[in-house]
Amino acid sequence: MFAEVLLPQKVGEKRETLTYEVPENLKAEIGQIVEVPLRNRLTKGVIFRISNEIPPYKTKPIGKIVENAPHLRLWQMELLEWLSGYYFAPLFKTLKLFLPVAFVKKKKLIADIPADLTAYSFNPKHTLNAQQKTALDKFEQTEKTVSLLHGITGSGKTEIYMHITNKYLLQNKQVLLLVPEISLTPQTLTHFSGHFGQQAAVIHSQLTTKQKQKAWMQIHSGEAKIIIGSRSALFAPFLDLGCIILDEEHDGSYKQDQSPRYNTMFVAEKIAAKLGIKILAGSATPTIETYHKAKSGEYELLELADRAPTDSAGLPDTRIVDLREEIKKKNFSIFSDLLRDRMEQRLGAGEQVIMFLNRRGAASAVICRECGYISKCEPCGVPMTYHNRYTVENSVYHAEKLICHHCGRIEKVPHLCPNCQSAFIRYIGVGTQRIEDEINKIDPNIRTLRADRDTTGKKDAFKTIYEAFLKREADVLIGTQMIAFGLHMPGVNLVGIVLADMGLMIPNFRSAEKTFQIITQVAGRAGREKVSGEVIIQTYLPDHYAIRYAAAHDYSGFYEEEIKIRKSLGYPPFNKLIKVTLADISNKKCQDNAMDLFNELKDLNKEETHSLTYYPALIPKLKNRYRWHVLISGPEPENLLKKSLKLQGAIIDVDPLSTV
Repeated sequence: MFAEVLLPQKVGEKRETLTYEVPENLKAEIGQIVEVPLRNRLTKGVIFRISNEIPPYKTKPIGKIVENAPHLRLWQMELLEWLSGYYFAPLFKTLKLFLPVAFVKKKKLIADIPADLTAYSFNPKHTLNAQQKTALDKFEQTEKTVSLLHGITGSGKTEIYMHITNKYLLQNKQVLLLVPEISLTPQTLTHFSGHFGQQAAVIHSQLTTKQKQKAWMQIHSGEAKIIIGSRSALFAPFLDLGCIILDEEHDGSYKQDQSPRYNTMFVAEKIAAKLGIKILAGSATPTIETYHKAKSGEYELLELADRAPTDSAGLPDTRIVDLREEIKKKNFSIFSDLLRDRMEQRLGAGEQVIMFLNRRGAASAVICRECGYISKCEPCGVPMTYHNRYTVENSVYHAEKLICHHCGRIEKVPHLCPNCQSAFIRYIGVGTQRIEDEINKIDPNIRTLRADRDTTGKKDAFKTIYEAFLKREADVLIGTQMIAFGLHMPGVNLVGIVLADMGLMIPNFRSAEKTFQIITQVAGRAGREKVSGEVIIQTYLPDHYAIRYAAAHDYSGFYEEEIKIRKSLGYPPFNKLIKVTLADISNKKCQDNAMDLFNELKDLNKEETHSLTYYPALIPKLKNRYRWHVLISGPEPENLLKKSLKLQGAIIDVDPLSTV
């Protein structure tokens, strides 16, 4: 008997597995983790196929079946193969999702933990109100695989998650709770541990190798009943999974940005179908595609239209400030008169404030006001971002620097324009650092905290910032997207959105949707306790429908307008997309390659069931390589692309979040 073994590394250009002989004393099964010889060393892999057919070449025997390992079950092997095919990803890269690095590199694994089902007690914070009970009953009674829990911010979605988790724990089932950001994990852990009296297994990218291996084994053995994690937790070795809860379903981090570029919701549906289990996806601002499936009856739609009355004073009062009018009043500050006044009043009353910006850094770019020269990153060809503080190896340095957020290049800030030698060269735009500095100019005694990628790179850094803010160790939290979703901060009754329309400038079909979501979500941080909250939205585009509907807390109105635009242009959910990215050090060669692929696909698209286009990337040059995209739109673009012979070296993104 012979076995094709899949290794978590590339083994050749034309084959993805290696064939080994199965010794007579081994009981080999598909999905087992085995140790095999490879180039005079031993390595670990997974049995992919088993055959009695003798290969026409000499084979080596399998060394052994790895003890105490979380061997893959048959449904996981089927999922692995589907993922590889649908997302155009090599099998070895797909396997890495299911095998943490610890199981590949370590010679000895942690001993298998006995399936000792730890006792727990369910202590709900509140009894469910009428609308929550209705939603829960509907979820339990539906025969549909997926239910969408569409509830406004503060409506008590987490309480429903708790009750559903309790139901499956009573059946000795495991429950997977997916959260979009590592930043949400500390809060979620506190909620669930406090309610159920047992520690959940946590899976996310900041775990050490040992921590991830331990969590993996606890899940495999059945000791861990509650699993909380980011998208990678989908591939944990569940013993008996009963339900998948996907919180903040709309979040972009549910889409993997490296091969295989999978969509968490879509993969969760595949898992649920194989295991015969249910999915509950929750969001105040679900994606247009998900809400469309719920409205059309493919998903069960559960609605929470009101904030939970025991916790909240209702939705915050929201006002839009037209920044063009501020300029007419000669107010050139980054804060409108209204936002500054309301911030001072709220802080004077002992309340806390959030200042939100959908970017990081101190300013967008350094530009010469005489000739228009912009400081750009030479390898990437994009404007560099001005920072007056930057982080290296978790230490903060106070110095003016230009940093490329695409390749990490750092340069000095020019004091004279390199092009015309003018002294009128300075930074323009707004960033989190600048907001912090401007607040300190208003009153040096205002205590500020920043939460962005520059301040949260260190392990547990966000947890430290979040807990410090909860303890009232700061008055104002300044942050980017990581503070927008799901966090409960009782002291916050004012949210200022400094530049609400920045995302609308990106030429992507999801720009309006993402802008609506981010404004709605960050606005939802205000007034979550008994004091009435308020939100001030500063914008140069006060009449844009995404901003108008977000200010009115009107998801349905936004959806109806957006879905009409999507339908007229043939964008998802009415068609599927695949974006193919080609790169080369020569722009002409890259363009020619894109045109060749476009022409090949055009010839293959004889029935014209799909639309095709090619164009340069929004950031045309990245790390010294020019980039062009080929976009395929239609009912089954993957079937068309599989016929292509010109995909060598291409990056293929199925169901992309961005087309640019």
